[in-house]
Amino acid sequence: MPSARRLIPLLLGLLAACGGSDPSGPSTGSLALAVVGLPPGTPAAVTVTGPGGYSHLTEGSETLSGLVPGAYAVAAAPVSGNGQSYQPGQSLQSVTVAEGATAATAQITYGASGAGLALTISGLPPGIAASVRVTGPNGYDYAATATTTLSGLQTGAYSVTAQSVSSSGTEYDPSPGTQNVNVTNEASASASVGYTQAGSVGLNLRIDGMYLTQSVQTYTGAVPLVKDRDGFLRVFVTATQSNLAVPSVRVRFAVSGVLTKDTILGANGLSVPLSPNEGSLGASWNMPVPGALIQPNLTILAEVDPTNSVPETNESDNLFPSAGTPLALDVRPTSTFAVTFVSVVQTANGLQGDVSNANKATYLTATMRMHPLAAYDADVRATPLSTDAPAVDASSSSTWTQILNELWAARTSDGSSRYYYGVLKPSYSSGIAGIGYVGLPVAIGWDKPGADQVAAHEWGHNWNRQHAPCGSAGKPDPNYPYPNGTIGVYGFDVGAQSIKPPTYADLMGYCNNEWISDYTYTGVMNFRGTHADVASAFAQAMQPCLLVWGRIVDGRPVLEPAFQVVTRPSLPAAPGPYTLEGRAADGSSVFRVSFAPDQVADDPSAGAQFAFAVPLQPDRAERLVAMHLEEHGRRIASVRASAGAAAAPARVEATRLGGRRVGLRWDASAHPMLMVRDPATGEVLSFARGGRSEVVTDRGELDLQLSTGVRGRSARLAVPRR
Repeated sequence: MPSARRLIPLLLGLLAACGGSDPSGPSTGSLALAVVGLPPGTPAAVTVTGPGGYSHLTEGSETLSGLVPGAYAVAAAPVSGNGQSYQPGQSLQSVTVAEGATAATAQITYGASGAGLALTISGLPPGIAASVRVTGPNGYDYAATATTTLSGLQTGAYSVTAQSVSSSGTEYDPSPGTQNVNVTNEASASASVGYTQAGSVGLNLRIDGMYLTQSVQTYTGAVPLVKDRDGFLRVFVTATQSNLAVPSVRVRFAVSGVLTKDTILGANGLSVPLSPNEGSLGASWNMPVPGALIQPNLTILAEVDPTNSVPETNESDNLFPSAGTPLALDVRPTSTFAVTFVSVVQTANGLQGDVSNANKATYLTATMRMHPLAAYDADVRATPLSTDAPAVDASSSSTWTQILNELWAARTSDGSSRYYYGVLKPSYSSGIAGIGYVGLPVAIGWDKPGADQVAAHEWGHNWNRQHAPCGSAGKPDPNYPYPNGTIGVYGFDVGAQSIKPPTYADLMGYCNNEWISDYTYTGVMNFRGTHADVASAFAQAMQPCLLVWGRIVDGRPVLEPAFQVVTRPSLPAAPGPYTLEGRAADGSSVFRVSFAPDQVADDPSAGAQFAFAVPLQPDRAERLVAMHLEEHGRRIASVRASAGAAAAPARVEATRLGGRRVGLRWDASAHPMLMVRDPATGEVLSFARGGRSEVVTDRGELDLQLSTGVRGRSARLAVPRR
């Protein structure tokens, strides 16, 4: 499955880039904006932001000139005209302005909203006007006095609030008093308000619903719960008429039929609402629930007004569930999230990712608030991974994907079954912030503010989640159930005890106000339930293997030099359209693997990657003279043993460059790449290229694997003292 580039959603200008490097001022460019789809006289609402704090609001088509070259964000907002609402087809797009006379272009297409709300008002005698107010997105406010259909609405959450009315001394009370309606373009939404004469029915209390949430939950409690994770209980009591009652609620927890807690919840408001309202903690009876109470076979039984202190017309319907049988909850054990952080050193600029045992927990903050986890086991690899790749760029993913490939190869060589998360320090503060595989345990992200949200997004990809359709997220999940990538139901931050409304954006998109949807939450839980973090790879013994790895960049295959390593075998889970074969001098096959490479979804080069540890004893590896990569039977790349490599001495020079930096020099014609490893831990320090490289280490010695292109040989290298 694809992996995905992560743009941190907290910054509006995340696509902005710096201007040219000319100290006297860069040459300028222009941007032609075309606004279509609006009737004459209806202004658009389009904001263009870019380098140096540039910001411009336009209401129609125009050409902006004198612009500093760089990336510009074009944000379009909904507008209204002639009683009709219009939505932009794309709320945010990025355009690159180049210097010169040729203008960059951006088209903003508006379309009329097709959403509607059918409001039915009943129970009032003829001639008496109702008092119902409908409020919604972007300040929408409509006062209804009778049955009506509201059309041309923007999609989103609407609140319908009804007030009592009087006529000739008679008061009529509405039911429900408040209700929430989700308006979409897929089907017309509806809401009903019924009036009854005050005092004609009498007060009755009942529990309309109850759920336990740990991050996100539906009103019916359909989201499974995580064993040993703290939660929050909400009980929704409703009344048949306006009142000043403040009843208590008794809640009984039991595990396998054994009572574990019996408690009384007090009211939060001054009355019982006429309808449930998930958007307010004051409208529910609430209780923090420690993880120790949340265990498999958990049941909950709730009762409103257990002491009968409030007179009711019916005292027999106060239990929930109403039949008196406790509500059975789906509580599931989850594996501990085992992750290894790897600090990445960019030798191109000397910047090293800031992650340590002292701050590693900060990278997990958002993940533990949102994802279905009860515990984590995080460590920091003692040795950083040095890369010879160019410095990461704010808008280009090519270096990011190369480093991701190197980290995957390092994990494969290390023989680890833990998730690997590389931490980089970019030289920029706005731009690409992370990238990760979908369904594979490797990702990388930056160490800037918001790094924990980047990590939560990338681990979501690792747990087989694609993008939510929000912002400019590429290749969104076609099965995502809610419009515009919103979370669709109410989320809840248990630690902060704060509600996240359905209009919040799912963390797998690129929008602000992030939380997790029930769709993403259950998807992560189901994936982790079938892919334990302590992988079956540990069941295989360490043995001689050949590390083979590479990627597809702009349709061009890159077959990296192979290495002989002792690690746990790592082979494709299933065959695919690609075949990698190693051959001997007589043309016979030494090894052969069929696979489907793992895609990098937002890589503009349509990249794909692979890394395998193929079991291969040294005597068979010695026969290798060539490797061939085929796609659908067609050879697309080959690597042959470098000429004279076998006879050339394994001569590598090491030099102390200052601090922990060590310079390496060798003959790249004999050995195009070195794998540099820590002699104590065996961890990969670098995949060194081109005959000259740097690594970061305190060791007095280094273990080397010198690749001939198709196999390698080992050497121990002494490092001069400081």
